[in-house]
Amino acid sequence: MIISYFFPTIIFRAGTRYNRDIRVVEEKGVNKLLVNGSRQSGEYIKELWQHAFRSFGNPPNIQNILVLGVAGGTVIHLLHARYPTVAITGVDIDKTMIDIGKKYFSLDKIKKCTLICKDAQDFIKKNKKQWDMIVIDLFVGAAIPPFVGEETFLLQIKKRLNPKGVLLINYLREFEYEKLSDILLAKLKKIFSEIKVTEIYCNRFFSCV
Repeated sequence: MIISYFFPTIIFRAGTRYNRDIRVVEEKGVNKLLVNGSRQSGEYIKELWQHAFRSFGNPPNIQNILVLGVAGGTVIHLLHARYPTVAITGVDIDKTMIDIGKKYFSLDKIKKCTLICKDAQDFIKKNKKQWDMIVIDLFVGAAIPPFVGEETFLLQIKKRLNPKGVLLINYLREFEYEKLSDILLAKLKKIFSEIKVTEIYCNRFFSCV
């Protein structure tokens, strides 16, 4: 819409049992996703993940990728650009988020991308498939579900990785998450043989093999 070049325009708004306030805002012709006031897509999120990918490099022999947390699909688009022939599965507990990803952020245009509406914990616990890469990008607005840092969940994640698979985690490092990210790092060191860490703005990324 032409008006979006002068004023950000809300083109979709909803609330669900999982996300209180979901908004898709068109700004200068580009759609952006806000959840509970927190940015979940757009150039800022893209910059975070591009920094992480540059820091961690390109793992070889990636044939399939699991993304836990779909939101606006920024990381899915970036992964597809890096691995255009790879099958990507995105899992999100909120069907509205999946519908938004398809309608407003073109996730339905990505070949070999499957989106599943399911709780990430249940999916990891019950799905016995193994993956070459698992990406944890789970947020509820500006908060991270506590189970992401639980050792039980991390051990289940490791079981779902192929022997040379890699786990990428997008975490925070501000407010209470400054301490929680250190606790998470200590748990990851107990479970995985090699950990890499990079930080940008308020985020802390982990790469685990």
